[in-house]
Amino acid sequence: MKTTDATYNRPEGERVLDAPYVVTDINAAMVKLMNENGWEETDCNGITLFKTDNLTTVLICMHTGSRIGENSIDGTVTLQIVEGEVELTAEEEVLTLHTGQLMMLHHNVTHSILATEETVMLLTNHVCC
Repeated sequence: MKTTDATYNRPEGERVLDAPYVVTDINAAMVKLMNENGWEETDCNGITLFKTDNLTTVLICMHTGSRIGENSIDGTVTLQIVEGEVELTAEEEVLTLHTGQLMMLHHNVTHSILATEETVMLLTNHVCC
């Protein structure tokens, strides 16, 4: 089992990142993120929900106008919009993603994300072997 320790922003103690199974309450995690100092002090706030050698799932909350700059990830990525709306630029094409939509990206696809309204999204990255 893999855990993370308490931190300044999350002093309540360790939480499980990897085990035979990990259950996460997305709504509770979202509320928690939006009540942390990181949400008030920065453009976005996120928490890793699950992490193995080749799979990572992160819940990310973004303020309107915040941006995740151009990057590419070494792995297949899924991006699910839990709440809100973003403009995702991939391969020089701009796509608007709304609540309930899911986008998949192959590895090393250059992309960026702009929150056009307050947004919560679930990003999962799978790196093969």
